[in-house]
Amino acid sequence: MVSSQFDHHTIHNAGKRINLCTSKQTGLSCVQVELEVPTVSGYFTLATECFNDSGSPHTLEHLIFLGSEQYPYKGVLDSLANRAFAQGTNAWTDTDHTAYTIETVGQEGFLRLLPIFVDHILYPTMTASGCYTEVYHINGKGEDAGVVYSEMQGVENTGPNLMSLRAQRALHGLESGYRSETGGILSEVRKLTVAEIRAYHAKYYQANNLVLVITGKVDQAALLGTLQGVDATILGHGPVNLTGPRPWVDSHPVFQLKQTSKETVAFPEEDESMGEIAITWPGPSVVDYIDHYAIDMLGMYLAHSAVSPMQAALVELEDPLCTDVDFYLSDRLRSTLTVSLASVPVEDLDKAEAVFFETIEQVLSKDLDMERMAHLIRKDKLKVTNVVETDPHGAFSTPIITDFIYGTRDGASLSKALDDVQILDELSTWSSGDWQAFMRKWLVEAPHLTIFGRPSAALATKLQQAEKDRIAAQAAKFGDQGLKSLAEKLKQAQEENDRPMPEEMIASFPVPPISSINFITQETARGGILELPKLDNASQRLVDEDDTSLPFFVQFDNTHPSEFVSINLYLTCSSVSSELRPYLSIFLQTFFLNPLIKDGVEIDYEDVVTKLEADTLSYSASFGSGSGFGEMIRIKLKLEVSSYALGITWLQDLIYNADYQAERIGVALSKVQNDLPSYKREGDSVSLAVLGALQLDATKSVARAANLLDQTLFLDKLEDELEEDEEAVLSKFDQIRSQLFQPANMRVHVAADVARLQGPLSSWQAFGPGPASRGQKRPRTDSQGQSDGTAKLQKITLSQHCLTPYGQRPNGQAQVISISTDSAFVQLFARSLNIFNDPDLPALLVLIAYLNAMEGLLWKHIRGAGLAYGADLKLDPESGCVYFSLYRAADPIKALQTAATMLRALVPGNTSRSDGLSVLMIDGAKSSLVFDFVSRESSASAAAHQSFINQVLKGQSASYRRDLLKAIQKVEMQEMEAMLKKHLVPLFEPSSSNLVCVVGSSKVQECESGFSEMGYATKACSLEQFEQQYIKGDKL
Repeated sequence: MVSSQFDHHTIHNAGKRINLCTSKQTGLSCVQVELEVPTVSGYFTLATECFNDSGSPHTLEHLIFLGSEQYPYKGVLDSLANRAFAQGTNAWTDTDHTAYTIETVGQEGFLRLLPIFVDHILYPTMTASGCYTEVYHINGKGEDAGVVYSEMQGVENTGPNLMSLRAQRALHGLESGYRSETGGILSEVRKLTVAEIRAYHAKYYQANNLVLVITGKVDQAALLGTLQGVDATILGHGPVNLTGPRPWVDSHPVFQLKQTSKETVAFPEEDESMGEIAITWPGPSVVDYIDHYAIDMLGMYLAHSAVSPMQAALVELEDPLCTDVDFYLSDRLRSTLTVSLASVPVEDLDKAEAVFFETIEQVLSKDLDMERMAHLIRKDKLKVTNVVETDPHGAFSTPIITDFIYGTRDGASLSKALDDVQILDELSTWSSGDWQAFMRKWLVEAPHLTIFGRPSAALATKLQQAEKDRIAAQAAKFGDQGLKSLAEKLKQAQEENDRPMPEEMIASFPVPPISSINFITQETARGGILELPKLDNASQRLVDEDDTSLPFFVQFDNTHPSEFVSINLYLTCSSVSSELRPYLSIFLQTFFLNPLIKDGVEIDYEDVVTKLEADTLSYSASFGSGSGFGEMIRIKLKLEVSSYALGITWLQDLIYNADYQAERIGVALSKVQNDLPSYKREGDSVSLAVLGALQLDATKSVARAANLLDQTLFLDKLEDELEEDEEAVLSKFDQIRSQLFQPANMRVHVAADVARLQGPLSSWQAFGPGPASRGQKRPRTDSQGQSDGTAKLQKITLSQHCLTPYGQRPNGQAQVISISTDSAFVQLFARSLNIFNDPDLPALLVLIAYLNAMEGLLWKHIRGAGLAYGADLKLDPESGCVYFSLYRAADPIKALQTAATMLRALVPGNTSRSDGLSVLMIDGAKSSLVFDFVSRESSASAAAHQSFINQVLKGQSASYRRDLLKAIQKVEMQEMEAMLKKHLVPLFEPSSSNLVCVVGSSKVQECESGFSEMGYATKACSLEQFEQQYIKGDKL
């Protein structure tokens, strides 16, 4: 990529070529990372600095998408992106930068969209009407609304946000942009004007403050030609100032924290049992790469894994002082190091902080465990390789953005920033004394600020009432006539914003051909019990050369040339008795934390964890596949490919040689109990938990048994059981092991470079039950670990098999739940497709993509009108349901009514029918589905995961998804209209749907009345009352 118009630099990292160029005339920068992946990502980033709480950077980010000089129509950018094999565009605002993102399948649509995106960034319309609807307005009921306003309303009074803002204020001086709430504080957002936003844009949105970070496979000549066109457009707007000050670098923000101090921050929460602690120090500059990385490694040493000093002192206790200890180092001109202690019993807030610093002193009082430090450094090197394999876009974009803000512009600092391995090599030479001196400098001698986050039910009540009173006073101030005028003003602004864009503008942007897609080719092999037939390919032949009789199914997916192997054990749970299912959640919590008895030798849990950490890259045990299927359990180990057999041995030991102990179960139990209040503060999580409690049968479903609300009661019961008869609890854990880990329940997925696996099948031959760890013979399976050729696997249980009558036959029930929140969260569902290969699927997928599209109908009518921050349709054949959700809704009743009216108006023959479906938008929906499918397989590991999900769990052919893409391209409008009437209209009919709404207490009565008027039989109660009424403890 060479042109006299640009200064060029090239660096190499992790086997990738990175091209840097900067325009000599405009200062526009581009950094392109060459990756062999099917998608191309763009992160168009500006360094942004704000010295107040108006939210100017954040509000401007929203206005960018409302039209530009050459494309002066709201939604045109996303509409065009949807035709570029993308799913719209996105953006985020951080304290020190604003980034605009686009990801497409292939380069064709990306390069065509790039200049249009830059036109929006540098030359947006920023109209008063756009600001009124998108940022802030008062609606016809006297309530505050707007997309930005709704977004910030949902986070402003949360504990983490209040604590973080207080820390920013205490650490940074009045002249520092780091002390600001760049998202905007509500009281300031209400006063912000479009003129102020335009002034902010004029100052910071300059070409020489913009970098185009591009990751993926892009032709260099084509990219250069596109950049030259962008550069010419910028020059066409007049002279460009290339010497202006750089944000942050030239403003020299300073710390004001001079001495150690403590503060308490109250946050609204009805459950006052659990608080939070945040301890913050000034850290090194982000360009001090060695120190920056050393702090990261120190955090790993002190707090990563159950055997780390902080976890041992604070978490792995019978009565934990917190449930997690997390070290976070910000990427700033001068960074801040924050240690968070999660879910601290309020009576132990002071004690937990004291123990933290006592543990620091204990670590400093003797030599560090340098063997463990060496393992951590080696593991971090492996993680560098792994992230390039699994998330190459993110692996490069984040450090490139940080370097653009704070580094040099000639590539020298970027080269250093990306050289993780060299930095880790240097850290590996440090002695224990070096590490201790470093720790003393940053954690002991430097001043720090401790913030205690304390929940307050009184504050929750006060804020709810104060907001209710403020809104009432605001409505009274305007009066009936004033409110009518506000409603009319909003209507006019919406009409101005929603001016239809010329069809020729959209039509002139052709959808790329599917033939242009560079799919990752997936090669699958199988062995053991052949639930599915073998395939004819090189990987299968390699596996067949090692053919061994196994009593379970194994699928291999080739991830050549990966350095790692991912071993996944999927388990059906139908053989686990209903009495034992509630124990499964704690069983999985302790899975990697049990002592072992191996060959008669006892190995304590600390040694188990230490060795496991050294041998593996990662490990997990959880419900679900990572892509649904919540009635299954998945145990996953990721290791170097040379450690394949070792990984299988680890599974063998963790399953069959675990020595369950009441102490370890008690520790896990206490941690989960302490975490429950924080989970119940999240409205979205609570709405899903309530829906699951109503929808799933506790006698059939393991997902229901693991439900947040069911576990609340069950864990109290388990605590009593441990006190009364711990042997009975241990016996139940042994029963779970016996019932769950039967070969008939097992499906194994191995993702690796198959040619590098030693004994792909034979390595599993010894896998299976052996003598019981607690000195008793454990029941063995009928096959005794071997297959006689007639063994069968248990059928996969789906959510649809576990539905209650409420879930099977939705009939107009609405449940309103109150918690401490400033927003509303809605889950609405009806019955729909329950077969993964249903012939209705292509047309229904296109219809849902059409409605969900960025700047599509739901976006315009709900988000664009300020009714909710998010509105989304989702089809789930696994449960046999279709869902509609509202996220952070300011007016859930009107949002739901609007969605229902809008959908009905699309039905042919409806008397209030709108213009109907648009052919151009249908093309965009089909294009966005291409991105959805391909992006799920954008790396070899992701493609391998999808291969197993699709073929084994969904029963689809290896070519099904590509065949489905072809079928999607053939979908006609009439088919979509039929799907609308058959599947989506019933979703908004009370006779065939049920809903859950989680909302603040001040809005309960309004929601109860609103849903009742819509035709739902509505019940309202607090979350605590719901638990008492619907979650029956005697069923557990």
